[in-house]
Amino acid sequence: MDFTQITKENYTEFLKYLETLSDSKYRSFHSKIVKNSSLEIFGIRTPTLKEIAKQILKGDYEGYLKNSGQKYYEEVMIRGYVTAQIKTTSFEQSKELMISFLPYIDNWAVCDGYCSMFKRIKKHMPQYFDYIGELVTDKNVWNQRVALVLMLNYYLTDEYIDIVLERCKAIKSEEYYVQMAQAWLMATAYIEYSSMVKELLRSDRVSETVKRMAIQKCIDSYRIEDEEKDYLRKLREKIKI
Repeated sequence: MDFTQITKENYTEFLKYLETLSDSKYRSFHSKIVKNSSLEIFGIRTPTLKEIAKQILKGDYEGYLKNSGQKYYEEVMIRGYVTAQIKTTSFEQSKELMISFLPYIDNWAVCDGYCSMFKRIKKHMPQYFDYIGELVTDKNVWNQRVALVLMLNYYLTDEYIDIVLERCKAIKSEEYYVQMAQAWLMATAYIEYSSMVKELLRSDRVSETVKRMAIQKCIDSYRIEDEEKDYLRKLREKIKI
């Protein structure tokens, strides 16, 4: 199929083609880990979705975005990959594209996949950091997770780490996918900024649940030394269950 010209007239054909790429075993597996989503799943592996998005970007991607639906996980994920990689000339244009995609996110896989491809953020680091600060306080679960995942992917640097950790501990959410993103951020930050994260783990500014999640992620990481993991295990024993 020619992915460079996906129109209203052939969009149904596009969906039928995606269905031919489905893998029943992968669909079963992926359906179990992508929970609480309203999207139906064909079961197409990520490299294939990225390649389709790449081909769409070579053609009339605006036409694709105009006709793209929100029924299947794969069509939303492709939309995310396309939206994240469109070349823009200004921060305003880039931000507008991001805002247009946020309502499509209703699960962790779409959120994290989109954020991982959002390399365009590097062209507007200060501006996006300010905008991410707004998303951190958003009431939408997935907007908060987008903020956390973008920070752990792109802002764990000397310039931003203080504010990143402040934002992380400022979130008081009972939502599992927000808490897990907080923990993931802290565990990733621990690799380069262990003393700062240790201070956070010893404080009362982060919930016990997030602390335990973060410690477990650190223990599971191959990038953290065994000596550090021993310290974290002892610290975990002091945290209330």
